[in-house]
Amino acid sequence: MLAAAVFSIAAMQSIVNLSLPAITADGTKIAFVASRVETGKNRLNDTLEVYDRGTRALRTLAVGHRSVDAIAWSPDGSRLAAVLDVPGQDADQLFLIDPLNGSMKQLTDGKTGILQIAWSPDGSRIAFTARNYVAPARGEAAYRDAFEVSNNAYLVTAPAQPVHLWLTDLAGKQQRLTDGAWSIADAPLSWSPDGSSLLFERAPSAVYGVQDRSVVMRLQLRAAQVTQAVPGRAYQDNALYSPDGLHVAYRSNRDGDPMNESEAFVDGRNISAPLDRHVEVFSWMPDGASLLLRVYDNAQAPLYILPLHGSARRVPLGPITDASIEPQGSVAADGTIALVGDERGRPDELYVIAPHAQTPQRLTGFNDATAALSLGRAVRISWMTRDGMHADGILTYPPGYTPGKRYPLVLRIHGGPTESSTLGFEPFRQLAAAHGYLVFAPNYRGSNDLGNRYEHAIFNDASIGPGHDIMAGITQVERLGIVDRNRLAVSGWSYGGQLTSWMESQYPIWKAAVAGAAVNDLVVDYAIADDIDADAISFAGGSPYRGNFLAVWRRHSPITYFKNIRTPTLILCNVYDVRVPIVESYEMYHALRDNGVPVQFYAYPTSGHLPQGPVRLADAYERWLAWFDRYLH
Repeated sequence: MLAAAVFSIAAMQSIVNLSLPAITADGTKIAFVASRVETGKNRLNDTLEVYDRGTRALRTLAVGHRSVDAIAWSPDGSRLAAVLDVPGQDADQLFLIDPLNGSMKQLTDGKTGILQIAWSPDGSRIAFTARNYVAPARGEAAYRDAFEVSNNAYLVTAPAQPVHLWLTDLAGKQQRLTDGAWSIADAPLSWSPDGSSLLFERAPSAVYGVQDRSVVMRLQLRAAQVTQAVPGRAYQDNALYSPDGLHVAYRSNRDGDPMNESEAFVDGRNISAPLDRHVEVFSWMPDGASLLLRVYDNAQAPLYILPLHGSARRVPLGPITDASIEPQGSVAADGTIALVGDERGRPDELYVIAPHAQTPQRLTGFNDATAALSLGRAVRISWMTRDGMHADGILTYPPGYTPGKRYPLVLRIHGGPTESSTLGFEPFRQLAAAHGYLVFAPNYRGSNDLGNRYEHAIFNDASIGPGHDIMAGITQVERLGIVDRNRLAVSGWSYGGQLTSWMESQYPIWKAAVAGAAVNDLVVDYAIADDIDADAISFAGGSPYRGNFLAVWRRHSPITYFKNIRTPTLILCNVYDVRVPIVESYEMYHALRDNGVPVQFYAYPTSGHLPQGPVRLADAYERWLAWFDRYLH
């Protein structure tokens, strides 16, 4: 009998990614988006799928379109609204779709794309957001194009245009509802049950660096009056009316501190604090007396039902380690939950959890071929930090692991830092395991799966503390007696790239390193990246150009210690990345090259923070693993 094949780049590109689960109010149909790789055009093609729970039939809608950005059922479940691409145009538009016969009607035809959508409770109108359009100037005016710099990223070429709120009826007649220099944040829109008002999040401007100042606003439609809907000035989002209209739920940071975990609030009261877990997204349960939360918890992303008054109850998810829901549309009127889930050995599938069910039901088999491969076993590893906190991470074994044998260990450090490595299916870890490596993904302080104290502990400790946490995690893995201590490698992207450079500079134990989009110079990053304010407040307490903060920023910048680095290093970055500008990678490249350290630097001529498209992602992973193979085998 032939052994099962292991995970490969080709297998990664065959994965079907699922998203945006939306169930009808009566629970009979579930719409969702399936995304497949098209390598020839370096893109993902979306299809809009509808699963009929009665017939168990799956039907593809919106044939001929390849991008689906938002979907929502009408209140009676008879029609779907979806944001789709328009062939020959750059701006995605709002369509109305009949799920029975597949017929479609385009409702908008603007110069900019539609972002968020929400049906009115009576099903007669759809609210949506779109960015303002500015017609290009002509003649001499086209060259009077200087713009005032504020907190924008360094590569922008024009002022950011604000996003505002519109309304359309089902005939396509549109009405603008808001205007001004301020902007609506990219968050759900929520109607009051009587259709008289809408909730949205207002940011001071369209500049990305101030989006963390968003607050929840209420628009009274008849009076055209906008007022703040909930107390507080800190970052607020995911605002939703309760089904009875008596309450407003939203997310915000505990005590208004951006370094604290995001938690669920109702009418100004933090109701998820006793759970002490980072709330990623939530939805109202139909009783209006409880919320369905998706949180990060001990290297998983489970669901909890949290009453407005009482203790949270974990939803039974069986083998699912990562569950994904939407703020609106994931829960039917009887409490049935539709979700996209990951298992340890299976990527995305569609699941449903009936009321009082003890296990979810898997409805699709898009990724059966991946599940049939010989995959690396993933387990959670836990340890104590030097300052007495619980830490954890994921260890993935090579396929066909031989007990008693010692293997090279490679680190894949997550970014964020407010993220977590979980037990869910993760392609890079499986690729590296298939190369014969133990793969360790540590959740250092700042990670969001272990409670508020752990998440907040990165304040004023951007590199030193995380470095200690990672080393303690490696020690814990080594205690298993399976690590070849002479063959260790470190790698990561973004904040994970920063910690890669940091670990190289502080711990001379590595045979190889791969630093992707690494934050090597925190001061440069502050000056020109797109999240300026958030960095200044969150990680160092203030601007490097005020008081004595500059010393803090320098102390935690890996570039400060470049002379300590002797590890052969591969550097990867996008040329037009504004989240972590490529100049920081150039700094480290020249620092290492000029000091005789083996280093190679590959740049992708594209924008964005991650390798853009599946072909570039595959290329980055191939170079990454080839670098490990060169120095570890």
